[in-house]
Amino acid sequence: MKKLTVLLAALMLFCIIAVAGAQDDIDWRAFEGSELMVYGGSDEPHVAAVCKAFEEKTGIKTSYIRLSGNDCFTRIKEERDNPQADVWYGGTWDPYIAAAKEGLLYAYEDCQGIKNYKSENYGVGYPYWVGIYSGWIGFICDAEELEARGVAMPKSWEDLTKEDYRNLLVLANPGATGTGVMVTSILFQIFGEEKAVEMIAAMDKNVTTYVKTGSGTSHQVALGEAACGVGFLHTGLDYKVNQGYDNFELGGPEEGTGYEVGGAAIIEGAKHLDEAKLFIEFALTPECQEIGQTVGSLQFLTVKGAKDPEAAQELIDMGIKLINYDSEWTGANKDMIIEKWNNAISADKIAE
Repeated sequence: MKKLTVLLAALMLFCIIAVAGAQDDIDWRAFEGSELMVYGGSDEPHVAAVCKAFEEKTGIKTSYIRLSGNDCFTRIKEERDNPQADVWYGGTWDPYIAAAKEGLLYAYEDCQGIKNYKSENYGVGYPYWVGIYSGWIGFICDAEELEARGVAMPKSWEDLTKEDYRNLLVLANPGATGTGVMVTSILFQIFGEEKAVEMIAAMDKNVTTYVKTGSGTSHQVALGEAACGVGFLHTGLDYKVNQGYDNFELGGPEEGTGYEVGGAAIIEGAKHLDEAKLFIEFALTPECQEIGQTVGSLQFLTVKGAKDPEAAQELIDMGIKLINYDSEWTGANKDMIIEKWNNAISADKIAE
């Protein structure tokens, strides 16, 4: 029995070392002098910093174009016969799921980095896309402005439909950004289609603007254009912790909220396939994942050895309720979600 125990312990140690060193044999300079094009769905400073770090590590000239998640999806779909980019980096998972179903993403079946995930859930898109961070949807509000107006911080999705929030609310446009699709899908999944559409129409009376980026809701609150936004709490946390907006108050709805796994993928038909594979491997290293927090991206990270931003502990301490968010359903029903939303809101409030 003692020998068996020792053998099992040795085997476990071997497995741990094998996983930890899964990417140690990669020749990062194998394609030095080549080039790569990235469509970036994360905030521009994050995309820019990652592309710069990859170029320095590999010697591959790396260019990027920053687009919202849905715009990445649309552009890749329009270019499917002649792809103009090799990699899609960042942005929430729903457009990635839809893109995979459309055959727009390359199946990278021999990816080494996925062996080092902290949770199996981060590999939900494999082999078509990989999980690089995780974030939660919630309320981002200007507490001082709400207090001045005599309005309480929202505690539920239902609160956002009340007249108290007239002209105080900013939301993301599902037609332009994956964040908007996700928020709408959360309402569908919690309340059912009929009630969700009624709630969207009621919220519309309170909305000042539907912004075209997921981070835009926090930005509008920071500018004083709205007192309350719905978006990723990690973006609001950046404004609060790193940018000095101590009037920002964050919260989660009592009915529950959804979470994302941010993605990265190789575009089907990529002209620089080997370089793209190397980029995906880089995206699954602690070195790459910890870049985000240096430029204000405070999401939870997906691979072992990557340290989550210290500031993100605040969100855990808040005890936010997460639903069993069905990303597969969202990805499969993206067009329906956008259509139902369009029919329920005032088009003149959509930011161009």
